[in-house]
Amino acid sequence: MRLSENKVRRIAERLHDELAQKGLLEYREAPGARPGEGRAARVKAIYDFIVADLRREEEIDAEVEKILASYRREIKGTERDILFRKHKEEIARKRGYIL
Repeated sequence: MRLSENKVRRIAERLHDELAQKGLLEYREAPGARPGEGRAARVKAIYDFIVADLRREEEIDAEVEKILASYRREIKGTERDILFRKHKEEIARKRGYIL
Protein backbone atom coordinates (compact mmCIF):
# COMPACT_ATOMS: atom_id res chain seq x y z
CA MET A 1 0.00 0.00 0.00
CA ARG A 2 1.29 3.44 -0.88
CA LEU A 3 0.28 4.93 2.47
CA SER A 4 1.23 3.59 5.86
CA GLU A 5 -1.51 2.27 8.12
CA ASN A 6 -0.81 5.11 10.53
CA LYS A 7 -1.25 7.71 7.77
CA VAL A 8 -4.54 6.14 6.65
CA ARG A 9 -5.76 6.10 10.26
CA ARG A 10 -4.96 9.81 10.64
CA ILE A 11 -6.75 10.57 7.36
CA ALA A 12 -9.82 8.62 8.56
CA GLU A 13 -9.83 10.44 11.90
CA ARG A 14 -9.51 13.85 10.28
CA LEU A 15 -12.18 13.07 7.69
CA HIS A 16 -14.56 11.92 10.42
CA ASP A 17 -13.93 14.97 12.59
CA GLU A 18 -14.30 17.47 9.74
CA LEU A 19 -17.52 15.85 8.49
CA ALA A 20 -18.93 15.83 12.02
CA GLN A 21 -17.90 19.45 12.59
CA LYS A 22 -19.66 20.55 9.40
CA GLY A 23 -22.78 18.60 10.32
CA LEU A 24 -22.41 16.26 7.35
CA LEU A 25 -22.16 13.11 9.45
CA GLU A 26 -25.29 11.72 11.04
CA TYR A 27 -25.14 9.02 13.67
CA ARG A 28 -26.70 7.85 16.88
CA GLU A 29 -24.68 6.68 19.82
CA ALA A 30 -25.58 3.18 20.95
CA PRO A 31 -27.42 3.11 24.27
CA GLY A 32 -24.95 2.57 27.10
CA ALA A 33 -21.92 3.21 24.88
CA ARG A 34 -18.84 4.62 26.54
CA PRO A 35 -17.71 8.10 25.43
CA GLY A 36 -15.64 7.87 22.26
CA GLU A 37 -16.62 4.27 21.53
CA GLY A 38 -18.95 5.25 18.70
CA ARG A 39 -16.38 7.61 17.19
CA ALA A 40 -13.78 4.86 17.20
CA ALA A 41 -16.16 2.52 15.37
CA ARG A 42 -17.00 5.19 12.77
CA VAL A 43 -13.31 6.02 12.23
CA LYS A 44 -12.61 2.28 11.83
CA ALA A 45 -15.34 2.02 9.19
CA ILE A 46 -13.84 4.97 7.27
CA TYR A 47 -10.36 3.44 7.66
CA ASP A 48 -11.57 0.08 6.31
CA PHE A 49 -13.20 1.79 3.33
CA ILE A 50 -10.02 3.73 2.48
CA VAL A 51 -7.86 0.59 2.77
CA ALA A 52 -10.25 -1.40 0.55
CA ASP A 53 -10.20 1.40 -2.02
CA LEU A 54 -6.39 1.53 -2.01
CA ARG A 55 -6.25 -2.26 -2.48
CA ARG A 56 -8.60 -2.06 -5.47
CA GLU A 57 -6.33 0.54 -7.02
CA GLU A 58 -3.29 -1.65 -6.34
CA GLU A 59 -5.03 -4.55 -8.10
CA ILE A 60 -5.62 -2.32 -11.11
CA ASP A 61 -1.97 -1.21 -11.05
CA ALA A 62 -0.84 -4.87 -10.96
CA GLU A 63 -3.05 -5.68 -13.93
CA VAL A 64 -1.61 -2.73 -15.86
CA GLU A 65 1.91 -3.91 -15.03
CA LYS A 66 1.05 -7.34 -16.50
CA ILE A 67 -0.22 -5.70 -19.67
CA LEU A 68 2.91 -3.56 -20.03
CA ALA A 69 5.12 -6.60 -19.37
CA SER A 70 3.41 -8.41 -22.24
CA TYR A 71 4.64 -5.86 -24.78
CA ARG A 72 7.33 -7.24 -27.06
CA ARG A 73 9.73 -4.40 -26.48
CA GLU A 74 10.74 -2.70 -23.28
CA ILE A 75 8.86 0.52 -22.67
CA LYS A 76 10.60 3.28 -20.75
CA GLY A 77 10.18 6.85 -19.61
CA THR A 78 7.38 9.06 -20.76
CA GLU A 79 5.96 6.47 -23.16
CA ARG A 80 5.59 4.01 -20.28
CA ASP A 81 3.89 6.63 -18.12
CA ILE A 82 1.42 7.48 -20.87
CA LEU A 83 0.61 3.83 -21.60
CA PHE A 84 0.32 3.05 -17.89
CA ARG A 85 -2.17 5.88 -17.37
CA LYS A 86 -4.14 4.92 -20.50
CA HIS A 87 -4.45 1.27 -19.50
CA LYS A 88 -5.22 2.15 -15.88
CA GLU A 89 -8.05 4.48 -16.90
CA GLU A 90 -9.45 1.82 -19.24
CA ILE A 91 -9.36 -0.96 -16.64
CA ALA A 92 -10.78 1.32 -13.95
CA ARG A 93 -13.65 2.33 -16.24
CA LYS A 94 -14.44 -1.33 -17.03
CA ARG A 95 -14.52 -2.17 -13.31
CA GLY A 96 -16.60 0.87 -12.43
CA TYR A 97 -13.77 2.32 -10.35
CA ILE A 98 -13.38 6.09 -10.27
CA LEU A 99 -9.80 7.32 -10.16
